[in-house]
Amino acid sequence: MYMKKFLIFMGLLLAGCSGQHIMKTAQIGTSAPTDIQSSYLYSTSIYETDSAGPYANVAVLLPMTGDAKAVGNDIKTSIETAFLRKTKQNIKVSFFDLPNDKYARRDAIRNALEINPNVIIGPLFAEDTEILRDSKSSQTPVISFTSDVNALGDNVVTTNLIPTQSIETIVRQMQKDGARNMLVLAPDDNSGKQMAAVASRVASAYNIPINGLFYYLPNNSYSIKDAAQRASMYNTRKAANTRAREVLSDILAKESLSANDKRNLRVQLEKISRTETLGKVPYDAILFLGNGDDSKTMASFLRYYGVSNRDAAFYGTTLWHGSDIASDFTMSGAKYATLPEISNNFISLYNMMGGKDPDYLAAFGYDAANLALGMLYSQKNNSAYLYDPNGYLGTTGAFRMQPSGESERALRIMELNGSGNAVTFADAPTNFLTPLYNIRTTNLRNVSERELATPGINPGDYISIPDELRRKSEYKTKTIGANNVSDYEDSQQTYAPVQIYESTEQETISNPEFETAKPESVSRSYIDVVEIEE
Repeated sequence: MYMKKFLIFMGLLLAGCSGQHIMKTAQIGTSAPTDIQSSYLYSTSIYETDSAGPYANVAVLLPMTGDAKAVGNDIKTSIETAFLRKTKQNIKVSFFDLPNDKYARRDAIRNALEINPNVIIGPLFAEDTEILRDSKSSQTPVISFTSDVNALGDNVVTTNLIPTQSIETIVRQMQKDGARNMLVLAPDDNSGKQMAAVASRVASAYNIPINGLFYYLPNNSYSIKDAAQRASMYNTRKAANTRAREVLSDILAKESLSANDKRNLRVQLEKISRTETLGKVPYDAILFLGNGDDSKTMASFLRYYGVSNRDAAFYGTTLWHGSDIASDFTMSGAKYATLPEISNNFISLYNMMGGKDPDYLAAFGYDAANLALGMLYSQKNNSAYLYDPNGYLGTTGAFRMQPSGESERALRIMELNGSGNAVTFADAPTNFLTPLYNIRTTNLRNVSERELATPGINPGDYISIPDELRRKSEYKTKTIGANNVSDYEDSQQTYAPVQIYESTEQETISNPEFETAKPESVSRSYIDVVEIEE
């Protein structure tokens, strides 16, 4: 069904299979973002004339019938709300339906282009966005809602959240929390594999080695259980526990011990016998790339196999937002990155128009309409307006557009406390004086599943026996489960040269609040224009 192709920020991204990794120098803002909800209200424009004067054409391409009609009409309500706020517009807005039938969608795109629009809002899906991009004039700006970066570019931008940014934001938080090694758990589907590829790039840039990556079938408890068992080193740690108990039991049964030694060994044996496993896992942070339900199930199995959030901190992405994971008390302390709350002003406006609260996609629709209005009323050319490095203040906080077409949205860090309502751990940034994102990832190749890199577990390291007994062969222990992996990077991946784009900013930055990006936060290997060899 066509609905399956719907790319929303809570799910799919980055459809691609070549091996290019690009990092661009981030735009640096020099002042606060512009509030697009009100900035154009008192502006002058060639379109702000009487009804007989010139007017601007705005074409809106959305699915208003078919499988995605509910989402499309929610966005349509947002766009109508934005345009109806104006009393002096002289702007003609034309809506074009993109139904299920692909030929009808192509006709709708062709009809929209025939009115020679000054700006196009939509489409929603990557497939339609690519068709529009390839059909339109390169000068015509398009403000779409896809989160597939491969559908962007050539003056096609998106107001949607690029999920890459959720991953980078939470990995940056890992770094602040002092994480040294991470485990990645990802769904075994196209979206999950591509997110895992993004995570590997981000982890490398932020100098947090990935010591293991495991895939599981989404919404499949058997597959999730298997991944949890392997990721927890359960078999190795269980064997280590068994061997440690054997040694302690044999010594108590066979050796002549002092009362103090006997008491000490019994205490150790009793403690070890309370659990099935022994030894530490070779990571101190776990990045869950699945949705809230799968992550909750995975965490439950990890605890069953002896790995809780006391052993490794739990982290998630925006896929956790709004899920039942927030009510799981055992997940308390876990953190994830997501958008700020939708502004109360927009919620009130949308309620008056639509009779219900808006979701994030509806909020993105409102931002898109306001961007279009601001661009039409601005004295700047379209590119200067769209790609303003200072960004804009929209329904969910600060955001801005990159020349690649990607939106950069400031994200907050949430922390779970088991109450059902996650609390804000760190507020989203309010400006772009310090660049928020260092990584640009497009056309990534999938990364392979990787078993844990571990020195193994020696049961003898976790028990204390008299020195004279350690020399006896029957009480000696060996390391179990060692797996030496020299480098996590997938040897099959290849990358194009890193590209550094020259800044177009000519003015000297003099804002006293300006801060440069901290270079120590990213790997130096991504700074020079060089071939990166694996």
